Amino acid sequence: MRSRVELARRFEPHHFERERPDGTVLDIRGIPVPGRGFVTIYTDITQRARAEPALRESEARFRSLTELSSDWYWEQDASFRYRSGSGKAMGGIRLADLILGKANWELGLDIEGGWDAHRALLERRLPFRDVLVQGSLPGLPKMYARLSGEPIVDEHGNLKGYRGVARDVTMEVQAQERVHYLATHDGLTGLPNRAHFNQLLNRQVQSARRYEGRFALMFIDLDGFKAINDTFGHEAGDILLVEMAARFSGSVRASDVVARLGGDEFVVLVQEASDIEQVNAVARKILSAAIKPVTIEGRECRVTASVGICMFPRDAQDEQALLRNADVAMYRAKAQGKNNVQFFSADDDFRSLERMALESGLRQALLHNEFLLHYQAKLDLKTGAISGVEALLRWRPPELGTVLPLQFMALAEETGLIVPIGKWVLKAACDQNVAWQRQGLPPVCVAVNISPRQFTDELPDDVATALQASGMEPHLLELELNEGTVMGNAARSVRLLGELKRLGVRIAIDDFGAGFLSLAQIDGLPIDTLKVDRSVIREIDGNTGDGSVAQAIIAMGKTLSLTVVASGVETPEQQAYLSEQACDEIQGHQFCKPALPDALADLLRRHVPRPGR
Repeated sequence: MRSRVELARRFEPHHFERERPDGTVLDIRGIPVPGRGFVTIYTDITQRARAEPALRESEARFRSLTELSSDWYWEQDASFRYRSGSGKAMGGIRLADLILGKANWELGLDIEGGWDAHRALLERRLPFRDVLVQGSLPGLPKMYARLSGEPIVDEHGNLKGYRGVARDVTMEVQAQERVHYLATHDGLTGLPNRAHFNQLLNRQVQSARRYEGRFALMFIDLDGFKAINDTFGHEAGDILLVEMAARFSGSVRASDVVARLGGDEFVVLVQEASDIEQVNAVARKILSAAIKPVTIEGRECRVTASVGICMFPRDAQDEQALLRNADVAMYRAKAQGKNNVQFFSADDDFRSLERMALESGLRQALLHNEFLLHYQAKLDLKTGAISGVEALLRWRPPELGTVLPLQFMALAEETGLIVPIGKWVLKAACDQNVAWQRQGLPPVCVAVNISPRQFTDELPDDVATALQASGMEPHLLELELNEGTVMGNAARSVRLLGELKRLGVRIAIDDFGAGFLSLAQIDGLPIDTLKVDRSVIREIDGNTGDGSVAQAIIAMGKTLSLTVVASGVETPEQQAYLSEQACDEIQGHQFCKPALPDALADLLRRHVPRPGR
């Protein structure tokens, strides 16, 4: 290579840098001048030479941080089109490949506040911060990003473009949306929950007031849901609720709203419904959808629905009144046999107040000692002796007088008050039986009805507690359960009944013949007694051909070595027929009406056993 001296002698241009011993750095340029010689220019570049390593280091640091950062760095030209972009989008796709040469509004994205407002901001050369942009870039799923930017101007104040950062907030936004969804929707069925539905109903009321609109609110309660829950367990109940939610949603228009308020309660907001017949048709579709069988644990189960309807503005003008009146109408549907539709009427207001008063009084009845027991004796048809008594609950509130069980038992079961009331009945019946024996009366078996809500894992402990507290012999207590309580989940029923049998008490199936228990199901249960339902006995009117069902049940009971008791015996003809069919015992007004403890004690003292035939 030729030296610098040689270059200078040959008058060739040259350029190099030299550092002096004192640390000064010179930029040396040799420029030949034709006809005049050679000119050398020395420039002190010490500061620049010292700054360049720092600049290179700064650039390397910025490049490294840019690559490591999850943020995207970008620059736009004076037309607001991207001229550079760093970082990668989801899936490893380079951001620059997707956005270069395009403005944001040309990417098919949406921005909070709208693009017109954002473009106006850019035209005024204003900075912006954390503006939310959402949408899908080519080849990518929907994403959310927050943009921040500031204008770039030259030394004369002319706009050169914008530079800024973008941050992917997709996961953050999706998490917020999920939290909002969980707060406004039922976790099991995915339907709007009570809080969200109240908001929707409020908006519907406001809109209807403004535009003189009309709509309907339906309150739906499943009939028999509790039996499914108690029989098959809560998981089965959840399966049923999910299926009902899907069926109800499929029975209404897309503009209507189906929500779950909790438990087995649903509501439907039927929008733009001025025609009652139209609303009734929707309700009938819901009834038809509900009654179709549902397969749970390999078995077909059926429930029905009771529907109450309140019309806006005819029946109510605000959200609270709409929900209350639809609920009241639903309870009337239940009272009229369930599986039907009832529209709210003015008379329902009185019934609602009456029901509220009844429920309030029922909650205080135990505290105020307003319950009492009557007892109805059973007659042994073979010996003529009194074979036992059944404890029958009565309620006598001071302000209402005696309230019949038909008026309050369903309400007690529905509200769950039947559980503490049932415990009281169990204890009071055992105490009374022991009290009779202390009066010198012969021991009799006392029967106590067990409601479906009492038939739980706590029942054996409740029975043991009542027996221990009273001191009554276990074989003198008989527990009566109806078919619906024990049918369905045979394994659970057998387990619970087995625990009760080990305590030494007797078990009876009440109201037999009114339900669906078969001979095979009865044979698998640890029971002692079959009580024939009064509807079966009512068919006996002296003509033996009319008692064929009773005859078959008695024969079945004998085959299984069970005691057969006929309930609701009202006439001598019925008693005579049952005696001929070898029925073991009868219970009803023909022999004894329900009586207070003292009156029943008198009957026990003076009754002389004699054959019933």
